[in-house]
Amino acid sequence: MAVRLMLAGAIASASLAVPSPALAFPEGGLLGHTGGFGEDSCASCHFGGSQSDDIALRVEGVDAYAAGERYRFFVRVMDSGAAVAGFQLSARFEDGSNAGLLGIAEGEGQTGELEGITYASHTAPQPVEGGEAVWELEWVAPEDAAQPVIIHAASVSGADDQSPIGDNVLTLELRVSPAE
Repeated sequence: MAVRLMLAGAIASASLAVPSPALAFPEGGLLGHTGGFGEDSCASCHFGGSQSDDIALRVEGVDAYAAGERYRFFVRVMDSGAAVAGFQLSARFEDGSNAGLLGIAEGEGQTGELEGITYASHTAPQPVEGGEAVWELEWVAPEDAAQPVIIHAASVSGADDQSPIGDNVLTLELRVSPAE
């Protein structure tokens, strides 16, 4: 009995010493986790979700671009079994360099830069309502419209239980060609 109590105490102490990702990064995940260009994704901290066919990540509203034009688009995470969701996204040229300027609607997230790449992401996890969470973003296309832009996005959705276990992680690659 004493061994069980000691083991239970050790497990409880360890769980308090290692913060969950939601507590460790209350303002959103670490930059550089889109799953593209050799980066990790949200799966470096979140794992063990069902990954069923009814879970999806979409980037909607930008299919082609003209140099210097401004585009409004949306990141949509669909997971009817989740309570909250988050995302991270970048737009780059095929050589991995930054492509254009990313912004996010006020109060919906944040942008940040790491090693010359701009990322847009959630801040606090957003509630999943009606089976989805949606963020509105803005992208100013690069002045050079001679090559495709690759948008990499990663999402995480889960139970809002302050645990990284049981979370669903998806990644997406969207190629946006210059308008003809």
